[in-house]
Amino acid sequence: MKTILSFIAVIIFITGCSFRTGPKNGKEIEITNEQRIYTQSGSISATAPNNFPKVPYNGYTRFDYDMINFDRRLPNMMSEDVRITVSIPERLKESTEKFLIKNFDYEKWAQDVLDRPDIVANMKERGVTYSKKYVDYIGGLRCGTDVESANIAMGVGHTKYYTVCGYYDTAGAKKRIDIFYNYTYTHRGTKFESDKTSSSISPQAMQMQFKQDMKAIFDSLVIHDMDRKRMEKEGLLHDKKYEINEW
Repeated sequence: MKTILSFIAVIIFITGCSFRTGPKNGKEIEITNEQRIYTQSGSISATAPNNFPKVPYNGYTRFDYDMINFDRRLPNMMSEDVRITVSIPERLKESTEKFLIKNFDYEKWAQDVLDRPDIVANMKERGVTYSKKYVDYIGGLRCGTDVESANIAMGVGHTKYYTVCGYYDTAGAKKRIDIFYNYTYTHRGTKFESDKTSSSISPQAMQMQFKQDMKAIFDSLVIHDMDRKRMEKEGLLHDKKYEINEW
């Protein structure tokens, strides 16, 4: 049992701390009243829901680049992390261009990627049990999302998402938003270290809770430096919001 708990603690540490390197590089805020936090340049801002008052989100921003991070661990349930960054991707223009093309067929492009033998072999090697690519709408943008799920071991599951969006800022630059978000959860009676009871909540219910939390964060996202007139003129601005789905 001690080995199992230690293993789980390592997984939680890796997934919970991989997104940020510590307060020395930024500022931490306990999100107790859904206060809004901003990136270093003020390009975007967002907030996190206070739906579990006893377990508020920790909000974190960097001093050296545009990033917002929210994370928390719900006892006997799961750990949650979401990192949102904004950049002008000089060496990633091709991967950003498709998100600035009106009516780009992301689903077809994504399926072609998933069907590649090297991608199939790579997912098998990493123990991925489920993978899907699809379109999401966040902050008025049409974005591409990649989701992967895996049963790590010993009653611990992990699901991670990666979403990419593109927009023009008011200076005419092409910008890219990268959103990494994941949750690690227990099932089959496994306990997190220091938890007194194992979770009685099903993996499906925890997934829904996570998706609801992400929707609250994504619906709160404001892109302050977006050239909305140009985006609307080019058919790249949408009034759709992030939708909770089965993935």
